Amino acid sequence: MKRSTGSILLIVLLLVMVAGCNQAIDGYTAASAISRNGFAINGDELRKLDGQQVAIWGYVDQGNLYGDASARQILGEWWSGAGPTATSWQFNLKANADDAVGRSFAVFVPNDAGRDDLLEVLAADARAQRPTRVFVKGRLYTFDAPGNFSKQTGLYMEVASSGDILLVSSEDE
Repeated sequence: MKRSTGSILLIVLLLVMVAGCNQAIDGYTAASAISRNGFAINGDELRKLDGQQVAIWGYVDQGNLYGDASARQILGEWWSGAGPTATSWQFNLKANADDAVGRSFAVFVPNDAGRDDLLEVLAADARAQRPTRVFVKGRLYTFDAPGNFSKQTGLYMEVASSGDILLVSSEDE
């Protein structure tokens, strides 16, 4: 079967785009290289990283921002509910900017001095309907996530400090 130059170019372009989505940046692994729809792409491989320090970049799931009453004041209509504990807040990390809300995994962050500044940026980007790319360093954990027809490997991260999260608003890119 002979392919036209146009179709070959289209295939090459698609491969470059897909490879670019999984690209490591400054030592940070793309969330799209490890996660699809908030679950591990390869559970066996990611279980080997359970509890290990990792650096991952992805996009804030603006429909999943959790925290205490003071976080609620900052987030306004983007507040999703109470944080995981009285001393921490949470956002979810999506692999791709255009992934649907909920197709993400949790990142738990302590309530520390940098929290409010982060929340203000997240809320401003959400209100402006801009994706926020984040670079996160923390411990990656896995768990069994049973589904209706299959067992998947769930993911979550814990960071030691809000300083372990670097934000890149689409305005900055």
